[in-house]
Amino acid sequence: MDLKEKVRQLPDTPGVYIMKDSRDDIIYIGKAKNLKNRVGQYFRKSVNHAPKILRMIENIRDFDYIFADTELEALLLECRLIKDIKPMYNSQLKNHRKYVYVYINLDEKYPTLEVVLEKKDKGLNFGPYTSLNRIERAVNVLKENLRIRYCSSFASKSSGCLNFQLGFCTAPCAGEISEIEYRQLVEEAIHFIKGTKSDLVKELKVKMLAAAESLDFDKAAKYRDDISALGHIVNKQKTIRFTENSRNMIVLEKTSQSYYKLFIIKGIRVIYKERLELMQIEAATKQYIIDLVFRYKDELMKNEGTEIDKSDIDQAQILYSYIKNKKGLNHFSIAKSWLKNQDIAKIEKGAQKFMESLME
Repeated sequence: MDLKEKVRQLPDTPGVYIMKDSRDDIIYIGKAKNLKNRVGQYFRKSVNHAPKILRMIENIRDFDYIFADTELEALLLECRLIKDIKPMYNSQLKNHRKYVYVYINLDEKYPTLEVVLEKKDKGLNFGPYTSLNRIERAVNVLKENLRIRYCSSFASKSSGCLNFQLGFCTAPCAGEISEIEYRQLVEEAIHFIKGTKSDLVKELKVKMLAAAESLDFDKAAKYRDDISALGHIVNKQKTIRFTENSRNMIVLEKTSQSYYKLFIIKGIRVIYKERLELMQIEAATKQYIIDLVFRYKDELMKNEGTEIDKSDIDQAQILYSYIKNKKGLNHFSIAKSWLKNQDIAKIEKGAQKFMESLME
């Protein structure tokens, strides 16, 4: 069948499309909110196609597709298939990423913040983060504004370095600050990365506005970029914390007036899904959800790593962004302790709040 004709027969529904070359090898996998519109874009002449995409299009000889009831289902399916199959053009077309961590060695007398490629066994590791440049800038902004030492290896000196002279460091190497006072600065940085302290961003916004009013646009632009870098590190950490804390979730996404797609998600893995028609009696739907929780209790109770690693961060970002921002979607988390202790009362309470938000 002609590919353009095959495109015309595609449905206007969410799904995943799978591009193949002349040898029937999978060369690209993508997701779509609307399969017909998205796949059709590849077969229409456009000056907006990047050279890499044009090279891929030249190699397309056929495509397959998988329907999905919701965009979330398509997103998760795409991410899993790419991870399993590793198509050539998915690697070539995406931005080159270096996954990095922010590391703080608390065993040091005067700790500092480091950007590292791999987690370290001791101390604090934050991440993984997917933008090396932004994270390096964010770490430098934290050091500059909290006056945490820049030097990679600490050594006592009779006088501080240039950063101390410029006001960017407290010079612990020269005894200009006590260990306790310095540790407080490091704690401020830790709280900021965790997202529990945001005073620094407010201060930088004030400075940015003041610089703009003084027509010092270069300085205003610097503060703007500093704020953006700090926002990146905080938002990524919120994503990671949400996924690690919400290891077991029930998610309902509306697909039509009466129907929902129900997911049971463990970490970043969908362990059950079904198309569900809400029952006329609210209590019946609530009980059905509670029964599902206990039906999959053993799977939800499995001890799996709670930390998000490099291979999980993309799916974690998808889940976090989609669940937080998508209209017509509701979710609630199930604590493992509730299942372990068979605390039906807490599960019922969580399900009740869930149903109330669903009916709003």
